[in-house]
Amino acid sequence: MAVAHHHKVAATVVALVATTAALMLYKVHALGYSLADILPVRQYEVTYALRLDGHGGDVRVRTFLPASDARQTISDERTESAGFHLSQVLDGPNRVATWVGAQIPDGAEIRHTVRIVPRRVAYAIPADLPVPTSYPASTAPALRPEKEIQVDAPEIAAALASIGADRGSVMERLRRIHDYTHGLTTRPFKGTTDALTALRLGEASCNGKSRLFVALARATGIPARLVGGLILETGSKRTSHQWVEAYVSGHWIPFCPTNDHFGELPERYLSLYYGDEVLFRHTADVNFDYRFDARSQLVPSPRAKASFTFLDVWGLFDRLKLPFSLLRTILMLPIGALLTVLFRNVVGMPTFGTFLPALLAAAAGETGAGFGVLAVLIVVAAVATARWAVSRLELLHSPTLAILLCAVVVTLVGTSMLAERLGISGLTHVTLFPLAVLAICAERFYLSLTEHGARAAGKELAGTLVVMLACYVVMNSLALQVLVIGFPEVLLLAVAANVYLGRWVGMRLSEYRRFRGLLGAASPGGSP
Repeated sequence: MAVAHHHKVAATVVALVATTAALMLYKVHALGYSLADILPVRQYEVTYALRLDGHGGDVRVRTFLPASDARQTISDERTESAGFHLSQVLDGPNRVATWVGAQIPDGAEIRHTVRIVPRRVAYAIPADLPVPTSYPASTAPALRPEKEIQVDAPEIAAALASIGADRGSVMERLRRIHDYTHGLTTRPFKGTTDALTALRLGEASCNGKSRLFVALARATGIPARLVGGLILETGSKRTSHQWVEAYVSGHWIPFCPTNDHFGELPERYLSLYYGDEVLFRHTADVNFDYRFDARSQLVPSPRAKASFTFLDVWGLFDRLKLPFSLLRTILMLPIGALLTVLFRNVVGMPTFGTFLPALLAAAAGETGAGFGVLAVLIVVAAVATARWAVSRLELLHSPTLAILLCAVVVTLVGTSMLAERLGISGLTHVTLFPLAVLAICAERFYLSLTEHGARAAGKELAGTLVVMLACYVVMNSLALQVLVIGFPEVLLLAVAANVYLGRWVGMRLSEYRRFRGLLGAASPGGSP
């Protein structure tokens, strides 16, 4: 009978492995799947949050909105601006947005949200490319002097000669100009810093460095223009950024002398406008204030959407407008559960249930591993205290659990509020933890405490946290996520591993330590 069961288990494992291999080979060879195409792209959601006091009068606000181009894709725009009318026009490469309203009260708000998928760009400039003697007519404005970009000033010509940027190839001139402007001391300035001021002071903000770069490039015969925008990062900010583009061989090539990007830009750069512009113009005396709120998430790449049509769970979630993080959690939970089984059945580490460590690890994806562990400890301590107090009332089980759930909610909200006050941003996300999971975890800790004592309860809690951290590391592996999302049939391998472990009869690793004395005595040469 045991042999028959062994053969059934072996046959099941082999069938699952063979099915997985067959599906993956079919996708790769017949459908042309590639792991490189599965890699998600980062999408940012950026909100212009504007506030003003209209004093009951007419108000006008003008700014620039990002446009789609080869480096960034804009989608899903929406605006919330009660009492205002939004109009948009194209002014060259710029999208100009204007909100106009009448009888606008104090405290009026405008919120405009866009989703952006930015891309990194990098250009290789030929080392021996000469400076052209003529350019297309469309680039003429990028060679002229401007009020804050004094191309024809003698000091600009002198600086150009002193750094050797008035001779040589395009590559040599741009490299010398970039290195010189990058070498200026970076210092924030209020107001406008023109090219000559930056040159004379030897220090400037991103605006001054960029204007000086443009002035030197134009003076040496290379069209250049300013670009204004944002460096994308999660959170709120008021600081915009400015960099440069130079026209080389039919391409506008980016340079950022402030952050030392030569002929390239990272994906976090968002272009809002081109030229020496002011980001916001508005009616006077309205106490205008603004900020940019940004958050990011991973989304399917356009190539993945177009290519993966067989067992395409990613496409399904995208069509249903469900977040990528939910898909990632669902598909990685079986991997976390398998890891928990390994720790429990093979290592012999006690935990609160089979799935709790994996569920806690999934929830910790929003807070990070360290804050996730801290959140669990805080909730366990608070709920265990509440459970002790409630037990004195001798209530039924269901009402007790409902009370504990309330304790979890109060603890999470209180922790989040305290974290916000202390400026601990990661801990503010503890409210995203599944309430029921934390309540069950705390309940099991209390039951273990009352039934088996503090030592056993402490071991189970410690084991749960250790396995939770292990699950967190594995479940947040981008390589593994990419594999499972593109080839969800890989989960059949997790089933096969669980089938095998379901017949595990070997000693656990912890038992080797526990019975090392007996094992040593039983080994050849051991003591009788």
